[in-house]
Amino acid sequence: MQGFKGTGWALRAAELAAGTSLLALAPAAMAQVAADAPSAVPGEIVVTAQKRVEKLQDVPISLQVLDTAALSSKNVRNFNDYAKFLPSLSFTSYGPGNAEVYFRGLSNGNRLSTGSQPTVGVYIDEQPVTTIGETVDVHIYDIARVEALSGPQGTLFGASSEAGTLRIITNKPDPKAFSGSIDLTGTSVANGKLGAIGEGYVNLPLSSWAALRLVGWVQHDGGYIDNVRGRPAVYPTSGAVRDNKALVEHAFNPIDTYGGRAALGVDLDDNWTATATVMGQDEKSRGTFGFKPSVGDLRTTRYFPESQKDRWGQAALTIEGKISNLAVTYAGAYFERTAQYNSDYSDYAFFYDSYYAATPEYFGNNFYNDQGTLINPAQNTTQHEHFTKLSQELRIATPAKDRLRLVAGVFYQRQTNDWTNLYIVPGLAASQSVTGLPGVNYANIQYRVDRDYAAFAQAAFDIVPGLTLTGGLRGYRYDNTVVGFFGFNATRSSVGEALCLPGTVGRYGTQRPCDNINAKATGSGVRHKLDLSWKIDRDKLLYATWSTGFRPGGINRRPAAAPYQAEKLSNYEIGWKTTWLGGKLRVNGALFLEKLDQAQFAVTSDQNGITDIVNAGRAQSKGVEGDVTLVPLRGLTLQASATYAEAKITTDLCKYTNAAFDCTIPSASGSPNALRAPAGTRFSGAPKFKTSASARYDFAVEGGADAFVQASVSHLSSVSSSLDVTEAALIGVQPGYTTIDASMGVTTGPWSVSLSADNLFDVRAQQTRTATCAIALCGPESIVVYPLRPRLVSLRVGRKF
Repeated sequence: MQGFKGTGWALRAAELAAGTSLLALAPAAMAQVAADAPSAVPGEIVVTAQKRVEKLQDVPISLQVLDTAALSSKNVRNFNDYAKFLPSLSFTSYGPGNAEVYFRGLSNGNRLSTGSQPTVGVYIDEQPVTTIGETVDVHIYDIARVEALSGPQGTLFGASSEAGTLRIITNKPDPKAFSGSIDLTGTSVANGKLGAIGEGYVNLPLSSWAALRLVGWVQHDGGYIDNVRGRPAVYPTSGAVRDNKALVEHAFNPIDTYGGRAALGVDLDDNWTATATVMGQDEKSRGTFGFKPSVGDLRTTRYFPESQKDRWGQAALTIEGKISNLAVTYAGAYFERTAQYNSDYSDYAFFYDSYYAATPEYFGNNFYNDQGTLINPAQNTTQHEHFTKLSQELRIATPAKDRLRLVAGVFYQRQTNDWTNLYIVPGLAASQSVTGLPGVNYANIQYRVDRDYAAFAQAAFDIVPGLTLTGGLRGYRYDNTVVGFFGFNATRSSVGEALCLPGTVGRYGTQRPCDNINAKATGSGVRHKLDLSWKIDRDKLLYATWSTGFRPGGINRRPAAAPYQAEKLSNYEIGWKTTWLGGKLRVNGALFLEKLDQAQFAVTSDQNGITDIVNAGRAQSKGVEGDVTLVPLRGLTLQASATYAEAKITTDLCKYTNAAFDCTIPSASGSPNALRAPAGTRFSGAPKFKTSASARYDFAVEGGADAFVQASVSHLSSVSSSLDVTEAALIGVQPGYTTIDASMGVTTGPWSVSLSADNLFDVRAQQTRTATCAIALCGPESIVVYPLRPRLVSLRVGRKF
């Protein structure tokens, strides 16, 4: 794990260990009792969605699960692979590790360093790994299951689980038996180059009471986007020539990934267990993962070299045990992520210089060298993000078989984001550069700390056998601070060094010239859950839920802008979990209505076009979601799942917000207001309808081998590209699409081989549609589409030990 910033990783690991030692002084620092775990039968899925070990069909939550068998059979290796099989989950993506995740169409996300926290909590085992705008892309290998919990999970999972929770559960060390496997895969992507994957794990019993599980992977993905030569052009103001001849390349967006996981499990005695895990991944890519329709299919024109580096690591400790009849769990982790992005921003400069050619003093005349000669204003950006997250939770649980069952605990989390975003113009004069940053035209440099404290309890009471009332409460408090700088230097604008706060130069030892942001946002509240479930018989469950979630408030980078307050969500849900035909047919589903209050939206401010987060009214999502599974019937397994979510705002969204949400009222500075989106406008970034289905046939072949053939189909309806109706009309709609995956394979003894094709018919599906600069000024040439990966053919050979 070398390479993590400063002393952070080692220091925080030590801090975590110290915290663990203190908590261990309390005997109640252990956890879930194995005796409470239900015994699974073939085809039955066991989950921990309510922080207890339970059968999927007994959990009164809308919950979609991909277990080990499903992940393997569906050829799942990364986030995009499993997301398409979870219909309640939708996302926008700008490349690996750059997805924003949503549940039930509530896609109110943003990618600002000072922006709102995500609406979806992402967990690896017990620990949150959520980061703003960039979901961790964990390589999927030796994973027990992926759980997608729809609706607010604010009682048990807290702040960033307002709309849902996504959990990746790893396989644990097993002292009972040695096991292992190795898999080698060759890949070929349409319009691109070859790739390869090596994966393996080994489970090593160290004694009858301890085991070590080691997992590793290395992967190279061939690129599929072409950087083609653009037509040479001249910047009107400086006369500089725009040409990317030196950067022309076929399939210029390859990805290289490697990582591993080590888990040590120790049975301290008959009731006590400790599991320590270290996990990390390093991912590097070049180029961009979007193409310009104006240039051609899977083709773009980029004028600066581009690259991405994403490295993350996690150290976690879970201690489990039993005191009297109480199961007690301590779960602590330290997570660190460093991301570096170098991106071409030259479209902005070229289009703006062209648009303002008649008034060069507004734009083009601001770019000259130290000799006073006008230069090429083309810009590239470099963005560095360093996230840390320390989380600790201590909880108790009474026996699962009791008539009154309780889960209660306390939670603490401290997360930081050290964020630097620089807009660089090569050769820019020192007088035009941000002080201390030669060549930097504009800078965003912030250090953000979010602290979350919570106490929670959830109790279930069997009123009569089969009829259960569940209630939960979570009291929370958040304390968020941001210190930093944004803007130009003092000679360029009133935004930047002109807003420097007194006595702030050099704070935190950063390169920023001063602080013009130094703010704090705090808040507290209580969220609840109330659920009534009826177990009609051992195979049929009905439930009704009223639950609430929240998203903490925060700080805007613009000093004059007020902090935004906590967003609140209320969920009303009726669901069913049913099994038929002697356990062969499973039918689950839910009807839901979700209402947002004090909804957090990103809007353009009245000063310099800076984006603020505001509480801009209300919104709602209503719909239905469900899944059907028919387990092996003479070797045939059928699965289907779907979600219909009508997510829309229910108050007008104005260019400049006001308490009345009246878009005819001028802004605070007197500027005329405007309607950005009327009530009833659909959320952007999420489809109204999403479904997937698969069929698998297992059969025996000569020589005692087992074989299979499988096909999967996924469909998404059209998606709006922006909540702003004018911008959405200019950028255009992301069309709906349907894709098909197919695979076949054979297993004989310890050996297996399979051939698969993802996106078999090479559908040019659009995952995200956006623009490289303001579409109203830059026009359709700036539109960029981030597509689903073209057809990928894979040949995998594996051996188990």
